Amino acid sequence: KFDRAVFRAVAMPLSITLSLLPAGLVLQRLTPFNVCTPFTGTARSSRRPKLALDYKDPTVEAEFAAVQQLTADEVEEELALSGIPVPPMMNDIEVKMMLVELRLRLSGKVGSDTKAKPEKPSSYSSEFERALFEKPLFKELIESYQAKCNTNAMNYATEYLNNRKRARDRYAGTEFFDQVVTEIEEALNAEIKQEIKSPRLIFSGFPAAMGEAAIQMTFEGFGAVTDLSVETSDDGMSTNGRVTFEDIDAAKALVEKYGGVDMGMGIKLEFQSI
Repeated sequence: KFDRAVFRAVAMPLSITLSLLPAGLVLQRLTPFNVCTPFTGTARSSRRPKLALDYKDPTVEAEFAAVQQLTADEVEEELALSGIPVPPMMNDIEVKMMLVELRLRLSGKVGSDTKAKPEKPSSYSSEFERALFEKPLFKELIESYQAKCNTNAMNYATEYLNNRKRARDRYAGTEFFDQVVTEIEEALNAEIKQEIKSPRLIFSGFPAAMGEAAIQMTFEGFGAVTDLSVETSDDGMSTNGRVTFEDIDAAKALVEKYGGVDMGMGIKLEFQSI
């Protein structure tokens, strides 16, 4: 049987926020002295849940009406099943609003809108930033550290990516650092095979000096091209654009051979199926 008093006692030192990250719903437990914020660089000043629901929305209104029928114990028990402690400073209405948001997020009725993917910069301010854009598994690893409020691992990762020698000189031989480095290297070196779902691709990384004609000839070496657009990057060093093949197999062969190929000066060929 769910013991409300015991659960509140366990939750006493904690507050909680809900935030939707790229990887999905993340429940973050925050202590008053070690606030761990989402991996967006934005800080939160409030320690209470920030609910961004429109209670005039019929879907939200209906869910709130359903939750209103529950007792306080039933609300806390349902939250507990999702691993969410109820902060003791919250009143019953706030707790019910938290359950409403949780239900709607888990059902995909809110929070499912995807934000536009951040545009890849023409140059990077650090190797850490480069890895975030170019190594999706590394980005997932950093987000997992963030979700767990693993600040030490995030700090190690930042320093290690930006200056491996200095980081090793300082921390090598400590069990935690060695574990984090192992996870980082696995994420950086993991081979990711992209699933090509159509004959259309977004590409980037071909040297600007090649010109559109040479790029088209390269693509036609894999199959007939029905559409091609090429633009020069802001720094004038490389190109990006879109290509459509007549056959999806041609797109697959192109990505298989040239995906991730280093073109020099830190630029790699990248392809994305659209």
